[in-house]
Amino acid sequence: MTTTIATTREQSARLLQCGVDPETADMVWYGAIVPRGGSLTSPPDPSEEWNLWALPYWTYPEELQNHKLMEDYVEIVPAWSLGALLTKVLPNVFEDGNYRHVLTIQYVHGATEDRVWDMRYEDILTGMFIHDIDAPDPIEACVRMVEKLKEEGRI
Repeated sequence: MTTTIATTREQSARLLQCGVDPETADMVWYGAIVPRGGSLTSPPDPSEEWNLWALPYWTYPEELQNHKLMEDYVEIVPAWSLGALLTKVLPNVFEDGNYRHVLTIQYVHGATEDRVWDMRYEDILTGMFIHDIDAPDPIEACVRMVEKLKEEGRI
């Protein structure tokens, strides 16, 4: 099992497509297109270098947030830690008629690699649940849950 501390750039793009506010991101992917190689007769091949910085997205100047700096050689992509996803992005509770569904996430022992983490909204009193999501890691589980809630118009 690999450990990740924040959303990947692909997961961040999925969250942004769901309408998640980038101001809730507590980290950023900082990317630079760096010329590599080349000669007097041939241009260098661009190479992308990405670093994860533990600084909130909102702390960056607007020109960086809009991906416009140094003629687009630098790009800033918001990234969310698991803590930010659980406290700033996903609702902790859904009221559904007589039920109060609380967000739960758990590691599933003996599961297959694509189903290691289980995330759901569960009514603690009855055990009834909605939106059961399986994922290989907790961050992917959160991203899938956001997509499911967006699909149903709950966020």
